[in-house]
This record gives sequence, structure tokens and C-alpha cells, in this order.
Amino acid sequence: MTFPQKKKLSRYARIVVLISLIAIAGDLSGILDIVERKSIDIRMQMTRGGTSLPDDIAIILIDDASLHALDPLVGRWPWPRDIHAELIDFLRLCEARAVVMDILFTEHQKVGLGTDDSLSEADRRLVEAARESANVFHSVQLVMDVPDETNPGLLKRPLPMDFIKRFSIPTEGVADLISYNQYYLPFEELCSHAAGVGIVTFLPDWDGVFRSEALVFDYQGKRFPSLGMAAALAEYDVRKAIFQEGGLILRQGAKDITIPLTKSGQYYINMYGDYPAFSISGVLKTKWELDQGNHADLPFRPEEFKGKTVFVGASAAAARDLKQTSMGMILPGVMLQATVFGNIETKDFLRFTDFPTTLLTVLLAASLTLSAVLFFKSVSLRAMVPLAVMTMFFGVSVQLFQRNLVVNVVTPSFAFLLAYITGFAFNMATEGREKRRIRNILGQYVSPAMLKNVLEQYKEDYFKAEVGSKEILTVFFSDIRGFTSISEKYEVEMVVALLNRYLSKMVAIIFEHQGTLDKFIGDAIVAFWGAPVKIENHAYKAVLSAIQMRRALNELNKESEAEGMPPLKIGIGIHTGEVILGNIGSEKKLDYTVIGDSVNLTSRLEGLTKTYNCMTLITQDTYERIQDRIICRMVDFVKVKGKQNPIAVFEVLDEIGNVAPELLTVSQLSQQAFSRYRERNFEAAIQVYQRIRVIRPEDFLAGLFISRCQHYLEEPPPEDWDGFYVHTSK
Repeated sequence: MTFPQKKKLSRYARIVVLISLIAIAGDLSGILDIVERKSIDIRMQMTRGGTSLPDDIAIILIDDASLHALDPLVGRWPWPRDIHAELIDFLRLCEARAVVMDILFTEHQKVGLGTDDSLSEADRRLVEAARESANVFHSVQLVMDVPDETNPGLLKRPLPMDFIKRFSIPTEGVADLISYNQYYLPFEELCSHAAGVGIVTFLPDWDGVFRSEALVFDYQGKRFPSLGMAAALAEYDVRKAIFQEGGLILRQGAKDITIPLTKSGQYYINMYGDYPAFSISGVLKTKWELDQGNHADLPFRPEEFKGKTVFVGASAAAARDLKQTSMGMILPGVMLQATVFGNIETKDFLRFTDFPTTLLTVLLAASLTLSAVLFFKSVSLRAMVPLAVMTMFFGVSVQLFQRNLVVNVVTPSFAFLLAYITGFAFNMATEGREKRRIRNILGQYVSPAMLKNVLEQYKEDYFKAEVGSKEILTVFFSDIRGFTSISEKYEVEMVVALLNRYLSKMVAIIFEHQGTLDKFIGDAIVAFWGAPVKIENHAYKAVLSAIQMRRALNELNKESEAEGMPPLKIGIGIHTGEVILGNIGSEKKLDYTVIGDSVNLTSRLEGLTKTYNCMTLITQDTYERIQDRIICRMVDFVKVKGKQNPIAVFEVLDEIGNVAPELLTVSQLSQQAFSRYRERNFEAAIQVYQRIRVIRPEDFLAGLFISRCQHYLEEPPPEDWDGFYVHTSK
């Protein structure tokens, strides 16, 4: 791993950790709980809409229709207690398993004026119905009142000992329960015949939605169940409730029931989508019809309640017991109590993932998002991949919610949002700085069009300033032959003008073909192809530039001759191989350049153009990449100074579409002649090279090899010779 990569990875890790810490801090502080609960509402509405209250639970509602229907018979709400007694009697005859009354009967119902506190006939009737049924659960309310001048004697009253003995539940473990200071119990006679009591104190969340309730309440150190919980305790013969971290264990004879709790110790109600309910007016009408001996056209069949736990409560507006729920529906409170009982009965609990899981998802959300934004090269991928990942996460969270597993989605989403914004902000800052640095560095080496391409499609691997990188590039060296003698013969101004004109034309060709100008060394030009913009055909681009330089040089020489300046001759060496690319130099002066053995070889190759009197020489590494588009001729198999292994050298002739027929023949004959030469068949080689001289009488290369073959005929080369020629000079 390179230093820049290590530096970027270190910076990336620090950002991920910082974002994760901020997100977790938001989670632990409770700030994100508000949004998380809203997200649970959405998931509940998406997944629980098709669920229904268990079949063995029934709900009877005192609804507005019942108030209207019974008003001529019993008057306005609240009704006389004997109406509730008749309902309890009827449910006893229907063989209901239990009757849970979500109605407060805290005081005697007086008849007329006076101070007589004795039981009215209606109250007596209600007590008698509860005694005979022996399965009626009544409601208790606990409140936290603020002391004032009217209630000093009411606050912090001890509960009756008989009430504590009968209805409190033994608990173990540490629980952070609210301690209340005032209570409202069923009146004494009714309480004495209750099968159980439950607390109906129910507090909404900050937004007015009733999502969770305490299953166990505390009053002066004594613990009492909620109303729905009370029915469940009796149903399962629960002997003890044990608080543990994240849950409440109901210890019974056969098997414990573990109820998960939120981190605040509340039970998160797993709502149903459908709550079938009976209107109390219809139930009472059924009873009265049966009392009259009428068994036909009954609103309900008595069998509807057989073996069921029946919850009785009010949905009428006058009862003031309507509550906004997480399902988006306004429901009477009795339905929430029935839901708690149904959840416990069917073990249908929401289970929340623990803190380590939340921490892991936060780290994943931050790291994956930041990775995509920082390391993807495409802007569209930077934007879309994190969004796709989070969409998949939400989809998985919904699927898990269907299995009652609640994954914290808001805290990871917060981490995702922070990472998303931070990543793009970081990219804007760093890439802007990097692009300015690139513009300053590369502006002198590449064409404006190429520089624009680099900046618009900026990638870190275009160049790595600190340590460089190994790349396969095509390197170009050119030099003017005999320029020293020209500069000595002509005035300085004319020489400089000629040189500037020459360099301008050559550099323009390099830029036109996506080359990078490395440097000028006097009248020499060093360039390379394949960086900073990576192109697959960089060898072809470099050779094509050399061909066009030859044509441009011919035009330049015509102009120079007209001005009295001598014609220029140049030599070009081109090689494709591995180089070290980067900003190289001192801290105060860096050059974007290439170094390495391939660069040295290219320089040696340019020097050989004088030896073989060829304008452009290329190595076999370059030739193999361009032979299907450029016509070349075999020149020699040489060892250059500083190289141990010989290399094949080719002369560039022209593009396939532009080459003259005689040059194509020369190319073919050169290959044949050199093959004979390497086979030590020097006489045959001379014959082929002479055929080239017939086509091109001035061909220097053919003459050179004819002389060399004649020499070897007189003095044969050593036994290990395989056709290579050693050049000892640069």
C-alpha cells in the first residue's frame, strides 16, 4: 500500500469513527428516539395491517351508538351500575373465561341527594354479579399529583393491607419504575369480590401517541400489574415477575414467559391491524331478548363469548378514552389493554436489537457510505450506491419487523446521512485542492484539452505525487542533429527563432495525440504517452506523432530555407516499457516526469538514429503494439550501452494506408535480409540487401549491412553470436 493510500485510509477511518461516535451519542442521549419511534410506526403499519386480535379475545364497546340507543332506558352516561351487572351476568351465562372491565368504579354511585354512603341497589347489583362470576377484573388508576391546598390529605396514602395482600405481585430484580403518590381503587365491596385488578394508567409519548406502557407499576414499594397484564397473570398462574436487563420474566409452574422491554423499561405494544368489537347495546339487547324467551333474530349468539377473555371498555367520545396509536388509528384504551393480553397469550412480542448490533450497523452504514463516496470514481455511483444500500437496509428492517425483530434504523440512517454529507464535502474540498495542484503541475506538460479531461475525470491514480507509481508507458526522445554547429554559424536571434518554431510545431503534435511533454533538454524533446490520461493505444499515438513530425519538419525546412536558415534533421527514439511516474525533484521544485531503465533505453535508441541514418527507431516492445497499423522495417539486433540483453530495433516507415509500394517492398526485403544475416548466411543476406539498393540506391542501412556481411565473410563472428551487434557509445 502506497503512502497516499495509507494516508487516505487513515483519514477515512478517523472520519468513520467520528461519525459513528456522533450517531451513537445521538442515540444514547434519546434525541433520535423520537424519530426512531416514528419509523417503528411506519414499519408496524406496513407489516401489521393484516393481523387481527386473537380469536379467544373479545371486545365489548360502550360506543356512541349504545349511548344513543340506551338513553331512553337508562339515561345519560355514566349509566346505572346495574347495567354493567347485567352485562357481567350475561357473560357468565355465556361461559366467558374472564371479564376485564376497563371502567373505573372508584366511588359508590349515589341515588338522590344526601350523605348516605351505603350501597345503592345498583352498586349492590354490580357487586353481586362480580361475586357470582368470580372472574371479573377491575381497573385501578395511579396518578402523580402535584400537592395543592385541596389534596394534602390524599397524597401518599397507604394502600389497604387487604388490597396489597390480594393483588400485589412479588417481583425480583432492579426496575426503574415511576412511583405514584395517589390511587383510585374500585369501591371496597366491589374490590373484595374482584378476581383481580390492573392499573390503567397509560402515558403517551411526547407526540401524543400511545406506543408503550409499563406492565408493572409501583406504589410505595408494592408492585401491581397493568390491566392487560393482570388477566395474563391469572391465565398462566404466574407466581413471580423477575426484572432483568431488557426483559421481564413471568415465572409460572410450567414454563417461564420472557417479555422483552425497551431500554426505558416499558413494554412496546405490538399492535394489530383489526379489532373486531361488539357494541354493548347489541349484547344487552341479546340478553333482554333471551330473558323474554326470544331466541330468533338475536344481534349476537351467546356462543360468541364462550371460553373467551372479554374486555369491556368505552369508545364513545363522552368516555374520553380514545387514544392515538402507532397504527395511525385512534382506538379506545381497552383495545390497547386487550392487545397487551393478546401479545402475552400468543408470545407475539417485539424484540429490539441490542446496543452492540446498533453500533455494528452504525459502523457499517458510515463505512460503506463513506467508502462509496470517497472511493468510487463515478459521481453517479457515489450518489446512488449509498442510497441503494440504505434502501436495502430499510427493506431488510421491514422484513425483520415482520418476524417481530426491531432493528434500529434511525441511528444508522443518521450515520449514513452524516457520512454522505461529509464524504461529498470532503471530496469537494480535497478534489478541488487536488485539481488546482494538478492544473499547476500538468498545465506545462499536457495540452489544454487533455488537462481539461484530467480535471473533469479526475482520478487519484492519474498521478501520485508523493511516491510515484510503476506504469507501462511509451517514452519518446527526439534530438536535432548537428544543432551545435548551426548555433555557431548563425546569429543567436535567428537560432532561437528557428528553435522556438521547431519546438512549437513538435509540441503541438505531441499534444494533438494525447502525449505528455516531459521536458526540453536544449534542443531535445522528452515526452511520454499513457499518463496522466490512460489510453490503451499509447504506443500507436507516439509512433503516429513521430510520422507527423517528419511531415511537419519537411514543411518547416521549406520555410527555413526561404529565410536563409539551414534545414533541420532530427532523430527519434521510441520505446514502450515500465517506468516510474510521478512528481520527482526537491521540495521546492517538483517535475512530473518518468525515470527508469526504459527512459535510458529510449535515449540510447535516439542516439542510434545517427548510426543507422534513420529518422525514427522503435524497439520490439513498441513494434508489437503497432505492427498492424504502421509499416516498419527490421534494422538490427543490438546491445546498447548499459544493457546486458540485446534488443530488436525497427525503423518507422509510414502508416499502412499511406505507405508507398516500394517502401512496403523494402520492409519485406529488410526482414528477409536480416533473417539470412542472423542465420550466418551472409552471402544470401548481401543478395537481398542489394535488391533493396536497386529499389533505393541511396539506402544507407542496406549499404551498412552489405559491408558488415562482407566483413563477417572474411572474419566470421564467434560461435555464440546470434546476430546481435554491440554498441559501446551512447
